[in-house]
Amino acid sequence: MSIAGALSVALSGMQVSSTAVQTISGNVANAQTANYTQKNISLAPVTTGSSLGGVTITGYTRVTNDVLFTTLNNATSDASYYSTQSNYLSQVQSILNSIGNPPALSGDLGDFQAAWTQYAADPSNSTLEKNVVSTGQALANTISSIAADISTLETNTKNDLSTSIYSLNSTLKTIQELNIQITSALSNNQPTVNLEDERDTAINMIASFTNVVVMQRDNGQIALYTPTGTALLDHQAQTFNVGPEGNTVVNSAGSDITDSLAGGTLQAQTDFLASTATASNGVGVIVKLKSQLQNFANMFVATTADGNSFADVYNAAATEAGEQASSFFTANVDFNGLPNLTSFSVNADLISGATTVKSAAAVDINDAFSATDIAITTTDMGGGVFTYNTSSTFSSDGLITQSQTYSGIVTAILSGFQQAANTVKAQYETAATQQEYYQSSLSSQTGVNTDTELVNLTNWENSYAACAHLISTIKEMMKILEGMVT
Repeated sequence: MSIAGALSVALSGMQVSSTAVQTISGNVANAQTANYTQKNISLAPVTTGSSLGGVTITGYTRVTNDVLFTTLNNATSDASYYSTQSNYLSQVQSILNSIGNPPALSGDLGDFQAAWTQYAADPSNSTLEKNVVSTGQALANTISSIAADISTLETNTKNDLSTSIYSLNSTLKTIQELNIQITSALSNNQPTVNLEDERDTAINMIASFTNVVVMQRDNGQIALYTPTGTALLDHQAQTFNVGPEGNTVVNSAGSDITDSLAGGTLQAQTDFLASTATASNGVGVIVKLKSQLQNFANMFVATTADGNSFADVYNAAATEAGEQASSFFTANVDFNGLPNLTSFSVNADLISGATTVKSAAAVDINDAFSATDIAITTTDMGGGVFTYNTSSTFSSDGLITQSQTYSGIVTAILSGFQQAANTVKAQYETAATQQEYYQSSLSSQTGVNTDTELVNLTNWENSYAACAHLISTIKEMMKILEGMVT
């Protein structure tokens, strides 16, 4: 090898060493940066004919683990699903005041029943009669307030769904743009590793909305699909919207793809808003809440063939002058024959004092509150719609299956949602722990190990110094040769 050749080889070694040191410095500087992966340079020898001509950089690589990355994305979807469910069920607990002592609905019912017991002991006492009216109105107000809060929660959840879809669309667009940038960088022999880090972060964000499958495409691009095969991005990012009822997801063609979205925030939100009640925790919760509350209120206003409802017992009692003959409670009726909860109230004449409570009804209603046959059974008509029959209780999916007292019904409503909230919270804690574990595992394998990098830095510094020493030696040789010639 000529002296000029040796000089060229040493110079290439210095240039590569300098780039390697720069790369390692970037790794060390980003050791604590979230989702940053360790970067390395790929090397290849340069040959000139049959002689080695130094070293060159052929590209940049990053440390990855596709299996762990996929597992993390799945864990992210699970954690996001249960986190969203837990958040909404926590709001349900606040609406129902389930952890109150006692909860408002239970306490107001207890006060109303106690007022009837006291009135039954002394029906001529006007103060006790007025207490029946006031505690009844307190119960009606609580039911109406809960109903209003349920409607607000439904509206807020629909708005949340819209926001989630907007964020999904935006993130898919970001990945499409990163795909284009990566392809452009590859065609110009530019590094793509940092762009790939950004893309992985965006993919994990998609996983928080729904489960996602990543497919490799040409020119460094990727495609994203749901596990059931619905395209999220393949060259072009898809655009999604909220369905016409506000509780589903449709694609750009208007087709309902809600069932294709498994896991993540989107499934949690559409499940919560689902129009069909099931026994699953967090599914059709709005329907369950409305149906159970409507049926509870209906037990005070509906009359039955058996003559054993609150309204039956009250209406059947003898009426004296000035007393409210019927309809202690009133409410507008919706198309299902169930009370509109915002209109549920004690009769306006009783509130104003124009009429008084039937004294003859006191004993029978007081006795009936402790019986299981005063409540009204409801039958599931599909889609979360119920009609009433005779005796009842509530199960976890909102269906009513057996006879129960009024207080038993309230307990079933409160405990059912409380149990659902506790179960989902436990599932979220487990899912969050798994997500954290896989995130830590991925980071430990693909992130920067500063100890290793400092060793590599020393090695490359030594390589740079050796190449520099070689150049210095060649320089001295050239001086000696020059002196010999002159």
